[in-house]
Amino acid sequence: MKKLLLPFLLLGFSTTLFAQEKNAVELFFKNAEKFRMAKDYLRAIVEYEQAIAIADTSAKVHYWKGVCNLLVQDSAKAVADWNRALALNKSYMPAYSAISKVYQGSKEYDKYKANVNAWLTEEKDPFKQVNLCLETANFFTAEEMYEDAHMYTKEGLKISPNNVEILYLDAKTSNKIGKHHEAIKVIDQILTQFSENAPKPQVAKYYYEKGIALYALEDYDKAMPVLEFANVGPYKPLVTKLKPDYYFAVASAYEDIYEFSKAKSLLDKAMKIDKKYIKANILLADIIVKEEHHHKGIHLFELGLKDYVGNEKIYLKAYIEFIDILLCSKKYDEALKYANECLKNFKGVREVMFHKVVALHKLSRREEAIEVGLDLMSDSNITPQEFVKYSLLMGHVYGIENPIKCKQSLQDARKGPYYPVASYSLEYYAKVQNDNAL
Repeated sequence: MKKLLLPFLLLGFSTTLFAQEKNAVELFFKNAEKFRMAKDYLRAIVEYEQAIAIADTSAKVHYWKGVCNLLVQDSAKAVADWNRALALNKSYMPAYSAISKVYQGSKEYDKYKANVNAWLTEEKDPFKQVNLCLETANFFTAEEMYEDAHMYTKEGLKISPNNVEILYLDAKTSNKIGKHHEAIKVIDQILTQFSENAPKPQVAKYYYEKGIALYALEDYDKAMPVLEFANVGPYKPLVTKLKPDYYFAVASAYEDIYEFSKAKSLLDKAMKIDKKYIKANILLADIIVKEEHHHKGIHLFELGLKDYVGNEKIYLKAYIEFIDILLCSKKYDEALKYANECLKNFKGVREVMFHKVVALHKLSRREEAIEVGLDLMSDSNITPQEFVKYSLLMGHVYGIENPIKCKQSLQDARKGPYYPVASYSLEYYAKVQNDNAL
């Protein structure tokens, strides 16, 4: 009889021990939670560790210990805690979310992807799976990692093929990685879900993305009418920057500071978009004429100005016209020589000082260009229009070597007709700076 009772007694004893152990774990866990709620995170960690020492079986204990470690700025220990939680229970979803946020913040992209992929495997709710794909794709889009973002939009579409948010992000990332035909196809799929009379603000972003795809494919005849459907609200300035008028405005201002190569490339773009855009043809012709070497004219100016000393206005006019011809002809050394000669006779003439800054800039004599430019900008008689024009030039003189002053000068130039070119230049230098940082 004693032999028969022994297994039952042992079973009862082990059950009692388990219950006591479980109660002790819960007791330490509750104590830890009190300290956590009181923001005494270090004391909470000690209590969680006491619970784990008794029985390392609870995912939630490791999870909340990880939260406290994160709050005391120890993300490595936090991730270790959350990984232990998943080792105990791979379906403990809060741990995946917590790990993702840490890897997002630390830019550990491979670890982040591995965690998301494991999370997607364990998540059984399709709605939550799609949201996870969307969140991940949005993160990689913000990081400009469009290939990775595209991978997760595709995963999302496997689960929910007609989800408009995922489709839209898929089209955006397709455009970013050069898959423009794919982007058009996806946007057309989205647009079938809207009526033909849908309000423009409701569908503008979809038409914008389709227009961008056609634009990138240089199918301008189709792109421009599509972009007109997006020409509302926040998309209006974006569409404006794709029109010939925008390129013409930027090119015109570049001509003013003798940046002819930049001006010509922008005018070429304007004429590609609209072959009948006559303003671009006229300005391009004007630049080409200016760039021709006017040998006979140069010789005549040299004869007339040789060894001149004095301050007759007709000579000042001759100097200004001659230096302009020299700059247009890319004879920068000679332009600088005659600018210096002119300033000996006509001190502080702003137009000539401007030409001198251009010549020094073209000769890569940056520090001298800055010195003369600062003199020019400090003239108390400077007009608002001159200030904007000179600020644009100084932005290019400072360039990538001094990004802070470059940015400030270009921001000063964002007024009136120079607003487009200053904005264009700001974007250009920001991109150069970003590329150099990579």
